[in-house]
Amino acid sequence: MITIGIDPHKSSLTAMAMDISGVSVATIRLAVTTTTVDQLQQWAASWPQRRWAVEGAEGLGRGVAQGLAAADKQVVDVPAQLAARARLLNSGHARKTDALDAASVAAVALHHPRLRVVRAEDQADGSFPTYLGAIPRSSRCAGHRPEPSSSSRSAPHTSGTPGGVGRRDM
Repeated sequence: MITIGIDPHKSSLTAMAMDISGVSVATIRLAVTTTTVDQLQQWAASWPQRRWAVEGAEGLGRGVAQGLAAADKQVVDVPAQLAARARLLNSGHARKTDALDAASVAAVALHHPRLRVVRAEDQADGSFPTYLGAIPRSSRCAGHRPEPSSSSRSAPHTSGTPGGVGRRDM
């Protein structure tokens, strides 16, 4: 059985295949596109017995986790904090690389029996869950630039006590 740990980011992901003894078998880095799930499955095709572990399957990893679950793959959610602890224990330092993160995700999935299994969400309109699902729709528009917040100009400034509670400055 191969466990494939995935470290997702907004525009890329790193996947590492790990055997049952915890040895890294292969690593791949992919750009996040509409074909990423297909590319991952092609890459992993040489390991017929495999399961997938995605860091933050309800956050940045949601798209890839849902894509794999929708393809009837066995997927577990590895919380980011658990993966970070494993990285620190395995490497002896807190330095981060995508490959180390993916290895930590796979290691957690190998040794933690109670991870949440990711189930494919029912898409009412039949659409495929997008990789950008965690990003507000307005931010996905081409050329979108967030407007500066007007609250900092119009909000009254308070001072005098911790937390800003006090009399209004004139």
